[in-house]
Amino acid sequence: MVKVGVLADTHVGRSVPNVISEYRREAFRHAFTQAVNILVEEGVELVIHAGDIFEARSMRTSDSVFVKEELQRLVDSLNGRVKIVVVRGNHDGTTENSAIDYVLHPLAKYLTFLGEGTLQRKPEVFEEEGLAIVGLGYIPFVSSRLYEVRDLIREKFDASKAAHKIFLAHMFMEGQDLPPSIPEHQIASLNTVKELGANLVIAGHYHKHLPLEEKSDLLMLTPGSTEAADLSEDYPHGVTVLEIDNNVRYKFVQIKPLYMIRNEIVDSGGVVQNPSWFISRVDEAVASFSDHIKKEGGQGILRIALRGILDGNRFDLEDEVRRRVRNLIQENPHIIHVEVDNSLNEISLPEVPVSEITRREEFLREVFSVLGEKFMLQALTLAEKIREILEEKASSKTNLLKETDRGPFVEEWLKILESE
Repeated sequence: MVKVGVLADTHVGRSVPNVISEYRREAFRHAFTQAVNILVEEGVELVIHAGDIFEARSMRTSDSVFVKEELQRLVDSLNGRVKIVVVRGNHDGTTENSAIDYVLHPLAKYLTFLGEGTLQRKPEVFEEEGLAIVGLGYIPFVSSRLYEVRDLIREKFDASKAAHKIFLAHMFMEGQDLPPSIPEHQIASLNTVKELGANLVIAGHYHKHLPLEEKSDLLMLTPGSTEAADLSEDYPHGVTVLEIDNNVRYKFVQIKPLYMIRNEIVDSGGVVQNPSWFISRVDEAVASFSDHIKKEGGQGILRIALRGILDGNRFDLEDEVRRRVRNLIQENPHIIHVEVDNSLNEISLPEVPVSEITRREEFLREVFSVLGEKFMLQALTLAEKIREILEEKASSKTNLLKETDRGPFVEEWLKILESE
């Protein structure tokens, strides 16, 4: 029997939202440390990380040192009898510029980095204790690439005598409860995954933990993240422990977050309401959260989502809500931040049927189609990178990037145009 610890999406170095960036950095480090503590307490023999160890765009040198020291602590605490296998996630950087390089060093014999070879149609396999693992590094167009390399992956698994064959990737999978905005090319087809020859699939990237599930003789595990990557993710986060012999036994160990996060939705339910109706319910939500935090101890972050139809100006209402929230925070120091997500509809505005709204992905494909298929995919990848960095580094006043942040993207875009 081999005991395996599985985690993903640790995002060390992430600092979103910027207004509480240092609190958030601290929370991700805390979760990583707690994850290591759990792995040590469980006495695992193998650790699998399914991508996004770091937040490459906002990480600091101290973050890479922190992760190296925590991994070394894990190995030392288990008397050197543990191996660690990782794949690159989208927030770890690119094949050419990967943040995982910061933790790879000659003395780290315990660490195996998989998945980049598979992207180049040269899959590598890690074999240990009756397990064979083939990885796939992150790629936005996972559906087509996985289809292209499926036979090569299967050859590796067929050649192995291991009883348990694990496919490890950082990808969305068909069957997960994904929002409709996720384009099909970013979702791995279940039929293709079944053709790989694995009997266990471990997929990072989807932040919500999904229990071990069997589908057509194939076990699937979504470990989820160790800390809420965004404030809307107030579901449980933690580490999965597998005991593998003839069967696979599963356990999820939840991590208590450094700062409690709660989401409250204030929704008029299709009924037109005036500003005072929304304000009173925001006050109630903050008071309820304040009471809960006092009872539990510690500090917390509250996200309030305003939904429904407003008889008035939604931006005036938001300004009033933010003013009241600032006052409430001063009275309740254990609440470190209240995020307001304003998606209200004004009664004076006509409703637009959802079917008439062009999705961002469809719009960009139409714009970039003049480049041809090959360069269109490169342009879409660049657009996705820009969208992600705008979320983290855009100016709160102009919503634009600084020249130092914008420059590399301009250069990359020019290379695409020159190649075309």
